[in-house]
Amino acid sequence: MNYIREVNAFKDWMSLHELPACAALLWHTLMMVNNVARWEKFFNAPNRLIENLSGLSVQRISEARKVLVDHGLISYQAGVKGKAPIYQMLSLVSYYDQVSPAEVEQTGVITEQSPEQLPEPFQEPFRSNRRNIHKQNETNPNQNRGGGKEPSAFSVYEQNFGILKPILQESLQAWCHDLGDEIVVAAMKQAVKKGGRTYSYVEAILKEWVQANITTLEQAKNYEQQKHKQPAASFFVQQRKSNNKALLDDLRRECTP
Repeated sequence: MNYIREVNAFKDWMSLHELPACAALLWHTLMMVNNVARWEKFFNAPNRLIENLSGLSVQRISEARKVLVDHGLISYQAGVKGKAPIYQMLSLVSYYDQVSPAEVEQTGVITEQSPEQLPEPFQEPFRSNRRNIHKQNETNPNQNRGGGKEPSAFSVYEQNFGILKPILQESLQAWCHDLGDEIVVAAMKQAVKKGGRTYSYVEAILKEWVQANITTLEQAKNYEQQKHKQPAASFFVQQRKSNNKALLDDLRRECTP
């Protein structure tokens, strides 16, 4: 999604439809959360987080969420015990691209021709910070998840960084067990591009990716590309944040009884 285009499309949509201020506030809040989640199609948003960001009560959030769902602006799946609710922002830009202006004015509800079923709640990349080394040792460290066709993380490391000490071999094996060889190798390639020459450098990249909930090569690629774009766009990002804050403050005041 393109944040600015979606916000502008939402403003256009609001000019043709009535939406309670609390629902508009929730929409903007969810867009902010999705932005932080790097535009994952489906993303988790704990109720406590939404309360803190929006200033809405649990009851107001529930009411506003129902309005957004009824208007086809979001998809929602309630969380289960220990799992946060799952949201999907339905793109207004894509919607306007698919319908004519006359159709937009005739209907107040956005519908999808083939709605997708929401997935199970996302799992954390790590099952535990304590890695079972004995179980990992049962697996050949030179075998990756792709059937052995690609070079293993161990061989790639030795080719680019040198011999790995035994204690670091256990650490690398644990990373491969949790994330898969492909992600670990991608982190090594990223380290080489940046001039990193140590295992600590590779591990720092892996930790950063885990923090960003990266689990696929495509996500890692997009994440690194986005990082390069951020400095050039810093002024516009700060300006956009300032404008968003003013808008959210206005919406909060309207929601206050």
